[in-house]
Amino acid sequence: MQLRRRDVDLWVHAGLFSLYLGTLSVFGVTRRLDPSLGSAAQLGLLLLTWSLLVFAVWRSKRVPLGGVVLLALLPYLHMIYFSATGESAGGAFSYLYKFSGFLMAPYLWVWARFRDDDQIERTLMLVASLLAARAVLSFAVPGLAITSGGFADDFTVYEWVGPLPRIFYPGMPLVFFGLMVSLRNLFLAADRQTTLELARSVLFAAALAVNLSRGIMMFAVVVTSLLLLVKFTSSRVAAGRKGRLVLMSLLALTGVTLVVVATPLSDTVAQVASGFSNQERFSLDQGNLDWRVEQMRAAYRMVETPEERALGVGTNTFIPESIEHPVPGEVTNELHYSYDSVRWTFGVAGLALLVGFALLQPVLRVLVIRPTSPLILPVVMTGSFIALVGLYTVVFTTTDWSFVLSLCGALLNTRCDAWRAAPFPVRSEPLTFPVPSQGVPHD
Repeated sequence: MQLRRRDVDLWVHAGLFSLYLGTLSVFGVTRRLDPSLGSAAQLGLLLLTWSLLVFAVWRSKRVPLGGVVLLALLPYLHMIYFSATGESAGGAFSYLYKFSGFLMAPYLWVWARFRDDDQIERTLMLVASLLAARAVLSFAVPGLAITSGGFADDFTVYEWVGPLPRIFYPGMPLVFFGLMVSLRNLFLAADRQTTLELARSVLFAAALAVNLSRGIMMFAVVVTSLLLLVKFTSSRVAAGRKGRLVLMSLLALTGVTLVVVATPLSDTVAQVASGFSNQERFSLDQGNLDWRVEQMRAAYRMVETPEERALGVGTNTFIPESIEHPVPGEVTNELHYSYDSVRWTFGVAGLALLVGFALLQPVLRVLVIRPTSPLILPVVMTGSFIALVGLYTVVFTTTDWSFVLSLCGALLNTRCDAWRAAPFPVRSEPLTFPVPSQGVPHD
């Protein structure tokens, strides 16, 4: 059997991206075999990241997404400073891995620049589907989840919420991207493919839900509703049979909710829910939020000088995990609110790089240039999801979230680049992108 270049390219990049998204638990497995082997594997990831960065700069003759690269280099500057002054560089060393997703931005730009929309979507949906299937299976069969080890690429049963296992797993932002693509395809697919797209949407939605994170599920609903709203602004979609089907489904769901609330069924539902009343996952209990706020206040009391406000307290500054009940050895150098965490560690300068180049620049460029690509809407919605979740929990200091955020920026920028380079008469046609004949990009 002869493999096509596009198929080889798909599987090679699906495997490569899995290292950053944690699909295969490579580092967790190597650590369980031998702790030193696990450390060597993570060091290998850093070397691979730098190799891909150098390759991207060499192929593009510049540094694509340079602002994101500057953000990724901040831990290296800290490490150089601590080494020069004789201080411990352990905290900075940990951030090399946390920010490795940002350092991948130039290579992701090169990858997206020389692949068409179909190839990009196939690659990302393959990895997203594997992640979603494994998350749902781990929830249904908790024995499939890896319960030991603390590496970012492990699927773990974090805790039990009543009879339900709460699954912590990497790659959740890519699973959300898969949900956005599937929902978009529901309006575009032929009738015979509608069932498949609906099944994929359910799979991705279920995979997001198994985390039992109130904030993530809330923001997922908000952004998903926004996607449907954007689609319904098209008169063609709103008047089409699928548009009416989606609208009728939403109305039916609303009707069922009203029936449950206004009839004796509400008592039955209340009795079932009462079994979870003491679980903060299913309530508006403030305990978890108060812990995060107290941690943030304690951290910012350590910011004393203008230099610390501008450049941060550094990666080697730690606070107890629990402010009220500190445990020796249980400390952290990041906060649960991601924007505050970046500002605390890297100052206003680090936060400006994050917001300016990783979040705002790609979206503003799309709004100005307005390129045509089926990937634009799912990518913008995924970036919005990551930005919103960052208000509530740690995302910018984890490899998989920073990787997907860099991917979103790379995809949006390459589509804008291609749109600007296309001859004016061609701009009304769907964009196509060159596929290298030898498996590597050509200038």
